[in-house]
Amino acid sequence: MSRRAKLVPLALFALLVLTPTTLAANGSVRLATGDFTVGEGDGAATIAVVRSTAQGRGEVRYAAWHRTADHRLDYTPVRGRIDFADGQTQATFRVPIADDGNVEGRETIALGIYGAYPQSVGEPDRATLTIVDNDAVANERDALNPLALDPPPPADNPLEGATFYTNPSTNLAGLIIRQIRGRQPAAAQLLQTIADQPETKRFGAFNDRPGAAVAQYLARAQADQPGSVPLISTYRLKHVACGGYSDTPEEVERYKAWYEKFAEGIGNHRAVVFLEIDALITTKCLSRAGLKRRVDEVRSAIGSLAVLPHAVVYVDAGAGDAHNGRYIAKLLRKVRVFRIQGFFTNSTHQNWTRREVRYGRELIRRLGGRSHHVVNTAANGRGPLIPHSRVRFGNSYRCNAPGRGLGPRPTALVPPRYRNLDGLIWIGNPGRSAGECSKTPNPPPAGTFWVDYAVSLVRNADFRIR
Repeated sequence: MSRRAKLVPLALFALLVLTPTTLAANGSVRLATGDFTVGEGDGAATIAVVRSTAQGRGEVRYAAWHRTADHRLDYTPVRGRIDFADGQTQATFRVPIADDGNVEGRETIALGIYGAYPQSVGEPDRATLTIVDNDAVANERDALNPLALDPPPPADNPLEGATFYTNPSTNLAGLIIRQIRGRQPAAAQLLQTIADQPETKRFGAFNDRPGAAVAQYLARAQADQPGSVPLISTYRLKHVACGGYSDTPEEVERYKAWYEKFAEGIGNHRAVVFLEIDALITTKCLSRAGLKRRVDEVRSAIGSLAVLPHAVVYVDAGAGDAHNGRYIAKLLRKVRVFRIQGFFTNSTHQNWTRREVRYGRELIRRLGGRSHHVVNTAANGRGPLIPHSRVRFGNSYRCNAPGRGLGPRPTALVPPRYRNLDGLIWIGNPGRSAGECSKTPNPPPAGTFWVDYAVSLVRNADFRIR
């Protein structure tokens, strides 16, 4: 018999082995259900896999991967193989679950099986594992020590003594340093000045799941630097050219829902929150209905955040070189600033620190002495760039103004003579482009880190309070 003839029976045998009839005779393997549930505090989820026949040995592979749950914070991804013994119809695998302390609602993990032998894969071969959160926002808040600092801060400044979260390798400037270190070593070295300071992490409309985004950031901050206090800001509103703009009622409701989720994500975490950059300074551009809705939006956001047990919240109050104090103080009352720690100023300006302190004092006086404030010093080391015509260009060039420099480093240890001033913080992210409104030719799009501009801020830095 020829070699070719000997191979024919083997080929026929292989075809017979793989026929649907034979596979059906061997049965199938499937997940026990399409929906599994586990409590966050249970430690692990046990996932049952069953096969339709007990005869002979068998095997199947499994895996778990994320949907809304975060594999770095909420669970441990798994993959592996289950081996069935002769006579066995059911087996299990486990998915470790982390009890992270975040108030985050229900989160989901995808499950799947594949590669069964000699059985086929039956249905369901895909399932959802739902993690039921066991955390709730605490009801009690220590008004004198909301950040739970040890030792407690003085009665007039809840930030004093806090170590603000700093991670030079993962903040905005740090990521850029890693990208350019090889080709621009000198620039990378200068940018380290920015990376070494506490960054105010920004959240906004670009976060379609704000609760999950802020919860993950705060949890990672605690893991990176236990006991530290993260600084976060929000920029959720739309700011358009003056012309009587007004949010629609639907946009207002989406705004409120966004902040409810954002507050839920902060939950019991410690954080300093700078609420809604430019929220009040831009109100002159709104229609009458738009102003009413803006106040409603910011008031609702304050209401969502004010109840958090370990969040110290400040709302935007413009800048001293933009509006008069009477107008802003009136708006601060309308948005119910007294429900939170106070307000912040200079977030998108470069006004001198001392002028902003005076402006803050004026607002506090108009508020009956019942509030506190923070000044942004991210880019005011050289003060504002004054145009030759204020009538035509305004009080200062604010958009990527050339020649500006870093201002006083972030701190809550301010001179005692500055009463009701809780801190000097880099609320703006030094080096982030403000967009095409710049006087400098061909600036990057808004929000992009601009290396040349950031380097200029470092070179022109003046960390003194001026």
